[in-house]
Amino acid sequence: MSISTETFFWTQVASIITFLGTLFVLYRVLVSQKDATIELQKENITYLKDQLADAKSQSPDVLAQSLASRVKLFEAELKRLEQDKSSTLEQIKEKEAELKQAREEAEDLTKKVQHAHELLSGFLCPQCGASLAEKAYHYESVEYQGREIDVDHEYIAFECGYEIIDGVAKGRCRNSVEKSNT
Repeated sequence: MSISTETFFWTQVASIITFLGTLFVLYRVLVSQKDATIELQKENITYLKDQLADAKSQSPDVLAQSLASRVKLFEAELKRLEQDKSSTLEQIKEKEAELKQAREEAEDLTKKVQHAHELLSGFLCPQCGASLAEKAYHYESVEYQGREIDVDHEYIAFECGYEIIDGVAKGRCRNSVEKSNT
């Protein structure tokens, strides 16, 4: 049983066309996946930009400025109402309550910022404010009067070179040295 040349030719043509068709379909699938990935990345970038803008608008400095401007606005409004003879006692009391609430919010924010600074102080150089570079605890075993004792050591290093070992300053703060030389 022999295959004719014509049958062989058309079989080869069909397999080449099938191969090219399959290749084209795979290419289109890959392109559509790439486009979907690009679109997803664009959405992620937009989302992250929105989050960054929200974070910037919620920073303590921005909130403090906003509260300060609200307090000033309420104080001005209250003065205007007190001077205006047609305003009622109820309106004045309402504005005083709003002013009191704004001042309480400002005081609360101030307390939170101070608390954050207190928490952060352990991570900053006490001399120049440089960031904490390393904080480690080590222990060693020593023999004392025939007994083995574990001694704990605390090592703290800041980016400026200032070091504290077991509560005693060992390194020198480069930034405070530079400040004293100028």
